[in-house]
Amino acid sequence: MSFRLPAIEVSDDTPFANDALDREKIVNFVAAIVGNTGGHPLVLAIDSPYGTGKSTFVDMLGKVLKQKNFQTVYFNAWKADHVSDPLIAMVAALGEAFPRSDGGTLIAVDHMARVKKIAGILLKRGAAVGVKIATAGIIDLSEDIEEALGNTAADATSDVIETFEREEEAAKCFRIELEKVVTKLPELNKKPTLVFFIDELDRCRPDFAMSLLERVKHMFDVPNMAFVLSVDKKQLEAVTAAVYGEKIDAPEYLRKFIDLEFGLPSPSKETFIKNAFTRAGLDEKFATRRHADKNQIIRFLTLLVNIYGMSLRAIERCIIRLKLVLTVTPENHDLHAIQIALLIVLRSVDKELFDQVTRRQIDPLRVMEYFRSLPNSRGLLDDLDGLVLEAMLIAELFDEQSRGAYRHEQRAILDRAETNDNERNKAQHRLQLLDSFTGIWFGGNLSRIAANIDIAANIRG
Repeated sequence: MSFRLPAIEVSDDTPFANDALDREKIVNFVAAIVGNTGGHPLVLAIDSPYGTGKSTFVDMLGKVLKQKNFQTVYFNAWKADHVSDPLIAMVAALGEAFPRSDGGTLIAVDHMARVKKIAGILLKRGAAVGVKIATAGIIDLSEDIEEALGNTAADATSDVIETFEREEEAAKCFRIELEKVVTKLPELNKKPTLVFFIDELDRCRPDFAMSLLERVKHMFDVPNMAFVLSVDKKQLEAVTAAVYGEKIDAPEYLRKFIDLEFGLPSPSKETFIKNAFTRAGLDEKFATRRHADKNQIIRFLTLLVNIYGMSLRAIERCIIRLKLVLTVTPENHDLHAIQIALLIVLRSVDKELFDQVTRRQIDPLRVMEYFRSLPNSRGLLDDLDGLVLEAMLIAELFDEQSRGAYRHEQRAILDRAETNDNERNKAQHRLQLLDSFTGIWFGGNLSRIAANIDIAANIRG
């Protein structure tokens, strides 16, 4: 039995077959933008917090663009930030998109080889040098650069301004060769725009992330070159401040590098949870249990993860912990679906409240008040699900005397002549729900289920 939640599969032929977050329309919209740059360079940032499905979105976008015959390059910046300069890894990723083969790719490969050689020389020497480039008759620009580097490397008294000019000339040489690579795409039966995906930029070392953006701006700014950055903009702003100091206007600074920003809309958590159940194999596990258990767990997991504003990755961790708990819970035991949903979420995001609830050290009405105070609650607890959660907490956390006082309060609401219909209906529901929970409240089950969830939370995948 696997306890690893499989990644969402994005196939080349049917990229939306497992589109659990309903991203198809958005992907096609963004693909249309990237594919219609009019020959101009473009840097587009896909902005969304960590763990919200950006990598899957980028994967789908890449597959759609490939179907439209675009040449794409995928670069995971986080996995490459062990190198000293991002240019090394970026050029390597670019080179993989232009493999040497028979037929029409030979010219592109030759230009790509020059791009690699120029980049290698610059990095090897640690400084760019000036050479006359873009001059008629020059066959191998990289050899001219290497010779110039050798002639000037020993000149320790080189003027600072002259050194800067040489750096600019070297960058220009790099761009010329890169542009030649890109212009060969139609000859390779590709669309004229090269799309370079950079994923997980916000997770890199701060200095690496900033250096990468500088490289994109100064080395890769050529016609028909489109970059798609997968970022958490707030995190990237924090990275910028870490490198350049807290006083920098990080959002304004980043605008130097990014032409367009696209904020990825928040997906339906319910749809994602249902899909995660299937991916985790929970559909099969629930097949031998009461169907209501599965539906109730999904229903109240959805409610609680929305209240807490949990990321998709955090939800996936909850699903794996649920699978662990189900594995050690006999099939003939009642799952107490609402309670288990609550405890799994609390253990993931609020250990202190988890402990207070499982030890019955907190007033249930205070718990509900706290839930309503959370920024993401947005009235989510005002309907029937909120009343069910409240009734369950009262049945679990109040003693018999306190439950009696609560019932008396609700009956008083019903008896008051000035009570409006909405409050009257809520009071009636509270009494009915409390009666339904009172006969099935946890007793010894609370500590047993809490203990299993606590153990599951300490298992790292």
